Amino acid sequence: MSPLDALTFSVPSAAGLAHVGGQGAVGTPFPDAPASSRASISDLGRAMSMAASGSTATRSRYRDIDDSDLPEAVKHLLRMIRDLRERLAELARELGAVQADESLDQETRRARLLQLRARMSALNSALMSATQKLASLMRDMRLDQARQMSAAQLAL
Repeated sequence: MSPLDALTFSVPSAAGLAHVGGQGAVGTPFPDAPASSRASISDLGRAMSMAASGSTATRSRYRDIDDSDLPEAVKHLLRMIRDLRERLAELARELGAVQADESLDQETRRARLLQLRARMSALNSALMSATQKLASLMRDMRLDQARQMSAAQLAL
């Protein structure tokens, strides 16, 4: 399943847009469209765009994964696992900073710590799920032991 597959249900087709707008073919303005429309791209969309564009920073971050002889689906999960680990480490640093910040009052510190722990818990769940999916995918693909070991090392 492609990461874009999850997005397809939320993007209306051109035919659906024409029907909503009350007229027209693709590319023609809709008469009842709002005068000021603002489009924004989510964090996920920006991350996917950066990954697709192959920016230098992204390429170097994943060089070892990209250079491996693993199937593309496995590489995708390894990149996701690496990103989740990095975000967890970032939150752990932020948690330590909040704990050490003496300028915060007790209630603010407590609320911030609860928020950070909740985010860490969600990321940890996502990491466990991605790791389980990786193991399942490798088993389903019947990767040999050497390639499984390679994937396990890249996941760490």
